[in-house]
Amino acid sequence: MLFFATTIDGLQMGLCFAVLALGVYISYSILDFPDLSVDGTFPLGGVCCTVLMLKLGIPALPAVLLSFFAGFVSGAVTGVLHVKFNISKLLSGIIVMTALLSVTLALTMLLTKTGLTTTIFSFRSENLQGIFSGRASQLLGSANRDYMILIIELVFVIAVKIIIDLFLKTKLGYMLRATGDNETLVISLGRDSGLYKILGIALANGFVAVSGAMYSNLFMQYDNSSGSGKVVMALASVIIGLAVFSKIRFISDTTSVILGAVIYSLCLNYLVLVDTNGIYLKLLNAAMFALILIFNEKTSSFVSSRSKLKGGQGRC
Repeated sequence: MLFFATTIDGLQMGLCFAVLALGVYISYSILDFPDLSVDGTFPLGGVCCTVLMLKLGIPALPAVLLSFFAGFVSGAVTGVLHVKFNISKLLSGIIVMTALLSVTLALTMLLTKTGLTTTIFSFRSENLQGIFSGRASQLLGSANRDYMILIIELVFVIAVKIIIDLFLKTKLGYMLRATGDNETLVISLGRDSGLYKILGIALANGFVAVSGAMYSNLFMQYDNSSGSGKVVMALASVIIGLAVFSKIRFISDTTSVILGAVIYSLCLNYLVLVDTNGIYLKLLNAAMFALILIFNEKTSSFVSSRSKLKGGQGRC
């Protein structure tokens, strides 16, 4: 029974973090940009969504979608710091992430009745209906609410996947891919590769913020520390998905990333069963991520050597 409940929780978390992984897929896999500002834009999406719902009375779904623009602006700042001011990729992300920790904390002042800052704000008692707590979640009955949450999440994730797939097939999307694959080619075409970098990082963080808004709706609370370690989780999801499923022809990269997020989330939830006190959870998480990287490196080396061997045999 405990294992079944853990699996359901893992699936719900995995689909929620799938949007986060899709965002990081754009910055990390397409643009080769290790963006650490993700740890800041994730809680930013959550607090912006909460403010829109609580203070402006905006319904949950529009609030979640509008949180995209908060992440978009933050990602654009990261891109500008790197492109226009020649700050390294890692430092650009760290600067924005650090700044957003104060921004999100300041925004919580709008949520509390006393006007004081808070790191955790629960809106369960505010009579607000989130996307996972409204009428839609009761369509299958209160007993099957968890399954309905999975359905809502799945529909949302598929919609985001389709949007990203369609965008990447546009002329702008092709130029974004080209910027990551061969920046010199983009420059030779007379285009500003820096603008495409800024756009890609902004889009990536926009989707990260949407994932943070979904996370807040899932638990009906905002947590200022919820972004801690999310870049590691997203990178692991992308690496797992692309390493395991990218060789299957009928599975696209975006679908692979979604499946990777679900697998990684399930593994994290099963680790909780091993370490019930949570003392070594971060250690186990880091060890699992290291093993994923080692496995991915070994797999890549093996595939590369096999390809060279076949090519050598063909030339003979």
